Amino acid sequence: MKKLIIAEKPSLGRNIASALGLKKRGNGYIEGEKYIISWAFGHLFELSNVDDYFGKKMKWKEVELPFTPRKFKFKLKENKGIPEQFKVLKDLMEREDVEGIINCGDADREGQIIIDRIIKESKVKKEVYRLWLPEQTKETIIEEVKNIKPDKDYIRLAFEGYSRTVMDWLFGINLTRYITLKSGQLMPVGRVLIPVLKFIYDRDIAIEKFIKEKYIQLESECVKDEIKFKLSKSTKYLIKDEKKANSKCEELNSYEGKVLSKENKDIKKQPSKLFSLSKLQSQLSKKNKIDFKGSLEIIQKLYENGYITYPRTNTEYLAINEKGKVKQLLKVLSKDHNVKFKDSKKIFDDDKVESHSAIIPTMKFPKNNLNGREKIIYETILNRFISNFVAEETITAKVIVTIGVGDEKFKLSGESVVQIGFYRYEPATFENKLPNFIVGDTFKIEFKKILKETKPPKKVSERELSAHLKNPFRKDSDTEEDEYKAILKGIEIGTEATRTGIIENAKKYEYVSQKGSNFSLEPLGRKVIETLDKLNIDLYKTKTVEFSKLLKKVYKGNSSIQETIDLVTEELQRIIGQNIEIPRVYNDSEREIIGVCPRCGKNIYENSKGFSCVGYRDTPSCNFTIWKESKYKSIEVKISKTRAKKLIKGENISIKKIKGKNGKIYSAEFKLEDTGKYVNLKLEKYFPSE
Repeated sequence: MKKLIIAEKPSLGRNIASALGLKKRGNGYIEGEKYIISWAFGHLFELSNVDDYFGKKMKWKEVELPFTPRKFKFKLKENKGIPEQFKVLKDLMEREDVEGIINCGDADREGQIIIDRIIKESKVKKEVYRLWLPEQTKETIIEEVKNIKPDKDYIRLAFEGYSRTVMDWLFGINLTRYITLKSGQLMPVGRVLIPVLKFIYDRDIAIEKFIKEKYIQLESECVKDEIKFKLSKSTKYLIKDEKKANSKCEELNSYEGKVLSKENKDIKKQPSKLFSLSKLQSQLSKKNKIDFKGSLEIIQKLYENGYITYPRTNTEYLAINEKGKVKQLLKVLSKDHNVKFKDSKKIFDDDKVESHSAIIPTMKFPKNNLNGREKIIYETILNRFISNFVAEETITAKVIVTIGVGDEKFKLSGESVVQIGFYRYEPATFENKLPNFIVGDTFKIEFKKILKETKPPKKVSERELSAHLKNPFRKDSDTEEDEYKAILKGIEIGTEATRTGIIENAKKYEYVSQKGSNFSLEPLGRKVIETLDKLNIDLYKTKTVEFSKLLKKVYKGNSSIQETIDLVTEELQRIIGQNIEIPRVYNDSEREIIGVCPRCGKNIYENSKGFSCVGYRDTPSCNFTIWKESKYKSIEVKISKTRAKKLIKGENISIKKIKGKNGKIYSAEFKLEDTGKYVNLKLEKYFPSE
């Protein structure tokens, strides 16, 4: 008899098959003597849409809101290859020689429910186990296959994942329809997207309302031993108080500077903690200018190739039971690096590990096969790990000098490296070099009035937004203990696994734009927040965190799926029950006409996802739409405003650099094909690219 392992993705399936020595290939699976390995393509099933519950196409205004099904239905996705692969999985599960099924979704709540859903929809009743892989090395796969547990041991994780799925569906479906019908403008929204937009909105408004104020500070540029340094008085004088500034400047310049005291001390430096996903992405954004989307793709690839541990983690600590694994890794690294094991609570702490530990390297090392960015990210993770176990202490010499000018005192400090330690792997820069001051020394000073002005708030950066979503109520006075208690209570917006995707959705909907690492709210994004405010919909950070905490209660067994659904329904009933009327977001006269609808002759306007006929408001409605992300068979075609105008007029559009089935690159021309039900692209001609 055999066990069927269902992996979340083909790449994981291939890794498991290789580790277990499975070699007999079938259609969508690989087989051995004891195990069969097959795979999903991520989610094979999705929650049914509203129309599926009615069995027919329904106009949005015909569906009473809030829409909450008595029982949630799932349907098989129609994406290419998915129905076929589900049949492969179902046939394998039904085989008489398969005695059990092993869930090998990714080691998180999403991976849990992806495979659980496939098994449930198959209606096959066999023993189900869970294979939990913190990393994808051969050794770990072999070890963990021996340690599979009953799938029911992860039931709370599945409950939390299912609760999150239905919660986000209910908020997304109902609020998107409600504010779209009220405003007359398609506005996709969701539980996590709303507070993301609000955070950027508030910052942009603060920048717009900022009024510069000029002020005066007193500064003296000084030189000693050919080293420049500056004395700066912290007092800020308003322009109206310029006379006071003049008087103080004259007073200071009547004295010499005098060294009152000098303190030398050695400081033992501690390395930064190991990486959580958001801390790793933030560092890569700041230091290497790699945006969060780009870094996440590479981090995931490094994990799938077995080079790093599971990355979608919210902690910077390792579990106590990982000490043995760390010792083995250090033994290998000690051949080239001066490292030693450190049994420290700054590294190992079960109280700060919920389900996944910090990201560290595995025993599988790349063999010069990483490209530029892959190498940067891998070495960032490796160097942070080594830094935490460097045998040599890291010591700096710090000098603190007190300068007296009359009754005023000024502090100067400088720092330099005495013993390099972990700075060998994570260098630090100390630019504040000081002269060799001796107590009692005097030197000339010349204070001047420096005209300055207050600076406006900065645009929201990726790093700042990530930190806000991880802990939206963080105070400067919070300790690390406070932060981890908040995480374990669910005081967060989104998760490490979902935040990057939510931000990308905000960009796709044209709610926000990104320049470098900074975000700005686009006009449509601003309209979303203004519309939410007019409709008295408060799903900003406080309310959203309440629902995040509820999900954490489900995980801990202190709440149920039904209670989650009931509370979400109550909130939606409260919002929609207000029945507030608002003006339309846009008057058609203010919008650019993209073209005239070939079906009904009315105007076509641009929205976040495409170019649609205004006749969708009518009865019967006209559903003519050209999607911005269109497809011809498997070829993805981006439809810009210019291309849409041409297609509507009946003209051809040219697309370059299309890859054919034979691997060759072609150019092609497409025109619009309207079946009356669907709007498709039709290939007119193609030819090899030059």
